Amino acid sequence: MGRSLSRLGGGIGTRGPGEKKLEMDRRLIRERISRLKKELKDVEKHRELIRTQRKQSGLKVAALVGYTSAGKSSIENVLTNAGILEDAMLFSTLDTTTRSLVLDNTQEILVTDTVGFIRKLPHHLVEAFKSTLEEAKYADIIIHVVDASNPQRDKQMHIVYDTLYQLDIRKKTIITLFNKQDQVTDEEPIRDFKADYTLAVSAKKGTGLEELKELFCTLLRDNKILVERTISYQEAGILQQIRKSGELLEEEYRPEGIFIRAYVTPEIYGSL
Repeated sequence: MGRSLSRLGGGIGTRGPGEKKLEMDRRLIRERISRLKKELKDVEKHRELIRTQRKQSGLKVAALVGYTSAGKSSIENVLTNAGILEDAMLFSTLDTTTRSLVLDNTQEILVTDTVGFIRKLPHHLVEAFKSTLEEAKYADIIIHVVDASNPQRDKQMHIVYDTLYQLDIRKKTIITLFNKQDQVTDEEPIRDFKADYTLAVSAKKGTGLEELKELFCTLLRDNKILVERTISYQEAGILQQIRKSGELLEEEYRPEGIFIRAYVTPEIYGSL
């Protein structure tokens, strides 16, 4: 009997093959955690560089947030043809995807997706996904996507705002999109008293998204100055800046220079 237990590694005080495998698994897990932490730091450095470049470009950023599976990636796909994975799996969007959206009035805005929020997001997961979630912190506009067809939508909205609060994301312009209108079966009114604007949309049908673009146009004019003046041909390079971060309404080439009528940022206004 004793020889049998010893041969199987199951004797008292012995280290059997099962225990050795467990130690090996633990070591591999520790190594993987260490490697992932290093990769995460590299990603954070890269994102910080991207954020700096965005700031220098002068373009406004709109961050999509919402409870998991609310349809954030679907909204971005329809708006920008981003080609993002649309999946109902938890945390299917772990890395942010940022795409440019050129509006009808030639203004441009950057739209970025974030990881989906869940109930009682564990502290270590908040830390792990912090670099992804913080895209919302550096955004100018928060687009809160809500699954309007979900009976738990009010609770999910509360969880999203609570998570934003944990990340100290406040005093942002919030647009709430009540998505999946094509699946809504009840007639109970849906409200979000914390949002500055609300729109009923359907990413699947494409309804309500033109209204969202019009709202973007209106918001991008905020803090811009309407100017009408003639600039010299030597200063023509500033027109590209106006097209990129302002709104060029009119330009006319005259003998004395280029007449422009445009909404410009305070920075451009100071250089005119």
